[in-house]
Amino acid sequence: MAGQVETLTSASGLISLLDEEERELQYYGLIQLEAVADRFWTEISDSITKIEVLYEDESFEHRKLAALVASKIYFHLGEFDDALNFALGADDLFRLEDTSAYVQTVVNHAIDKYIELRSRNDDDGEAEAAIDGRLEFVVERMVERCFETKDYGQVVGISIEARRLDILERALASGDTRSLLAYVQHDCIDLISNIRVQRQVQELVVKVQMSFAEPDYEAICLGLSKLYNPARTADILRQLVQGDGDKVLSAYQIAFDLNANATQEFTKAVVLALTPGEEPEAAGSESAAVGRIKSILSGDETLKLHLEFLFRNNKTDMLILNHTCKLMDSRL
Repeated sequence: MAGQVETLTSASGLISLLDEEERELQYYGLIQLEAVADRFWTEISDSITKIEVLYEDESFEHRKLAALVASKIYFHLGEFDDALNFALGADDLFRLEDTSAYVQTVVNHAIDKYIELRSRNDDDGEAEAAIDGRLEFVVERMVERCFETKDYGQVVGISIEARRLDILERALASGDTRSLLAYVQHDCIDLISNIRVQRQVQELVVKVQMSFAEPDYEAICLGLSKLYNPARTADILRQLVQGDGDKVLSAYQIAFDLNANATQEFTKAVVLALTPGEEPEAAGSESAAVGRIKSILSGDETLKLHLEFLFRNNKTDMLILNHTCKLMDSRL
């Protein structure tokens, strides 16, 4: 049978089977057309309405096969919306594990369509009822495949664009959580155009960061700066200065990072949040550490270090400079 299909020079005979009254002949014709669709799609496209009629016929037992054939023809015609709609009608006959250009293109179009609908519903405040359940099922099947192949970066991208924080949280918990968090923090969040969604993703990142036995307080505080939560940031800094020397140094580093990356309004708010925490009975070293953090956040320490660096690395010959200045003054 395979040899007969390969030696075909036209699909007209197979197309004529669709006009037969017997269902078995129509079924046989669809099987053969599906096998040669990539070769004779131009010829089959002239009879696409016959295939669509079979798909729309509720009494036809093999409607899914008709939908698959129609989907392939529309794919070759470049009508990807129609190709996707019929692929959804093909149900389990549309195999996601297939690596053909047809399947990959339709799946990518399904993901793009799902992201578009999710974003539109989210932006407009509408319910998700407008999204076809079959489309959502295809996307979730694709996501499950990514989980099986441990392609967590792909899952992260799809979940953020589709605004599926449940899938994002699962992906962060399934893979190398710290590297995935860094990827989301540095490469994804700033690309989210919707401020509310950006904030939700940032809150999730902070939540996952805090769940570690040894949290990355630097990343957490930078996240809190984007969420504009100075009180919680001040609590973390105060907690660190109560620890050993390494934790105090971490608090200093966080303060420098906030001074460099956070807004001036936020750093001022953190300084104000730190001020009520200074109690008279607090240890002298702890009070001094908090004071230094406030100095770093306000920019005084950074300015002092910059000036110190400039003076220490100044290679100017002062004698020549003074002589030049005197000459310039006499001429002016």
